[in-house]
Amino acid sequence: MTSQIKNNTKIIKIPDFRHRLRKSKSRFLALDYDGTLAPFRAERMEAYPLAGIPELLESLAESGSTPLAVISGRPITELMALLPVGRITLVGSHGFEQMKPGGETVVIRPGAHQLAGLRMAREKAILLGFGRELETKVASVAFHTRKMAPREAVRAEDLVCGQWARLAPSQELECRRFDGGVEIRASGRNKGDVLEELLSELPLETFSVFVGDDETDEDAFRVLRGRGLGIKVGSPCVSTAAAGFLPDCEAVRDFLEQWLSIISAREG
Repeated sequence: MTSQIKNNTKIIKIPDFRHRLRKSKSRFLALDYDGTLAPFRAERMEAYPLAGIPELLESLAESGSTPLAVISGRPITELMALLPVGRITLVGSHGFEQMKPGGETVVIRPGAHQLAGLRMAREKAILLGFGRELETKVASVAFHTRKMAPREAVRAEDLVCGQWARLAPSQELECRRFDGGVEIRASGRNKGDVLEELLSELPLETFSVFVGDDETDEDAFRVLRGRGLGIKVGSPCVSTAAAGFLPDCEAVRDFLEQWLSIISAREG
């Protein structure tokens, strides 16, 4: 069963979405960035939001009726450069960075043991010949393969993941794949943890939704079970903790337009 939205886009498996949004007294919307608001690009800093999405987010923020958050694996500095929208909570580095609207960036530093492990992980990838493809963040090291041919990318990811997965347990790290690479990061904090914190600041009856596309978003989907809705961007045939699906970034844009239309009609 589906819920109709603009341009015949459908939220798969959530037949009562419009009704639930319309009747809610308070709402909260959080979204991933890459693959959700912005199509993937080989050049990371060319992954701009789909046309129309910044304006929709700006309108939602200006309405004052829906607190917004973007929760991403990217550093906050990149989110600010790619998505210059005010009055939105930005969460970067899988929850290790956070900036509330009008506030300063708060950074949670990994422990010394974890930082030593991240340095070792970086060195191992460099020895494998992948130094140029590495990105060092506040609590992780990411290996990007989007510029590689598909077979080369799979081989490279397997090599790096094999090295990092053996290192991770002893250094309080975790190694996880994402669409376009592999990342080793400090354990103990993820997108689900930061979403839990954001939800704790809201009224209990808040209708909360998180939209994301990647394996790293599953932590957030699990937090919302029984408390809100997780919506996965991509194929409805994959295993996920999300409640429903949107097919692509274009559908996310239509979803945002529907959200804005419903709350505007209710409050008009």
